Amino acid sequence: MKADCKKRLIINATLVSAGTVRDRSGLFINEDGRIADVFNMADFDRSKYGECETLDANGRLVTPGLIDTHIHGIGGFGPDDCTMQSALGMSEKLAQFGVTGFFPTLYAGSADKMERETKEAVKAMGKESGARILGINLEGPFLNPKKCGAQDPKALIQPDASTFLRLIQAGEGHVKAMTIAPELPGLEEITNLAEKQKVVLLMGHTDATYNQAVRGMNLGIRHATHTFNAMSRMDHKNPGVAGCALFHDIMHCELIADGVHVHRDLVSFLIKTKPQDKVVLITDSLKPTALGPGHYIANGDPVVLGERGAFVMERDPSVLCGSALTLNAAVRNVVCWTGDRAQAVRMATENPAAVYGFGEIGALAKGKLADIAVFDEDFNATEVFVCGKFVYKK
Repeated sequence: MKADCKKRLIINATLVSAGTVRDRSGLFINEDGRIADVFNMADFDRSKYGECETLDANGRLVTPGLIDTHIHGIGGFGPDDCTMQSALGMSEKLAQFGVTGFFPTLYAGSADKMERETKEAVKAMGKESGARILGINLEGPFLNPKKCGAQDPKALIQPDASTFLRLIQAGEGHVKAMTIAPELPGLEEITNLAEKQKVVLLMGHTDATYNQAVRGMNLGIRHATHTFNAMSRMDHKNPGVAGCALFHDIMHCELIADGVHVHRDLVSFLIKTKPQDKVVLITDSLKPTALGPGHYIANGDPVVLGERGAFVMERDPSVLCGSALTLNAAVRNVVCWTGDRAQAVRMATENPAAVYGFGEIGALAKGKLADIAVFDEDFNATEVFVCGKFVYKK
């Protein structure tokens, strides 16, 4: 997405970035769509910047644009529609929540279906009107049926090099993440291929023992998919995948902070326990997210959104099948539960950018692309910029 060639000033802002909060601050966006200056209002000299558009934040929160690296859909759009238009619909809708970059995340399916979904997402890249498609996330198909959750168990297969390469090639270099169960045979071949193809592997939908999880970690799987959900639980004799994710500082943890998938106190515990750069907020939201309570179809299955605030399977309401969370709401929840505004923002901006090697975004600093969100005190987005261009204004 190209900038619209306007110089912009944002003044009187509360900047939240890189683990810090700076009151009475501002920034200058050059016409190339990059941040050219970050300043304190006490030092502000309007004449330095020439003619430009000015946004007075009036104390509102200004953060790097939020980055959702695990999202199945929103607003009735999702990659399982197998259309470029649906990916673009996600882009437009996500900007309303302060998201400037995302990974359309594919459920496990047949190789044919996953290939079609991947190709349609790639077609949408560069055509977005809102959040940018930064890459593609494959949640499968190399998962354990014992921990399939809402995944179709018939679509899950053993790790297979030809299937892996077929899906990667369909992504034309844009597949950035894949979830795999580390206890499955053939793991080592996939980890070697993933390293060569620069695909980040995550362990999830897994019944691995602690030792199997540690072996996977040592082979290069340094990330956990929606930590605590759809993985072997922590036991005092077998800490499981959850224990591996908690105990080892090298492990990054995805986290669904809706208070339903993971208890709010466990969310706080994980954030306090892990190094500050090792937790990544995600939504794992389904296609009907933001449409309100009701009965829907997601990934071909009837689902229900009711009072619990997350989607459940209609045929078995005990099975959580994804969230109705937006990423700004996840940040809001973490702030409420921990009181740490700077860390909450970091987990939705700088941390995912670092995990997936997006060095030009994720922080408010000179030279970075101006992917920026402006929020009120409740983390409702009021203005959003992508590469310096307005993509949403409340």
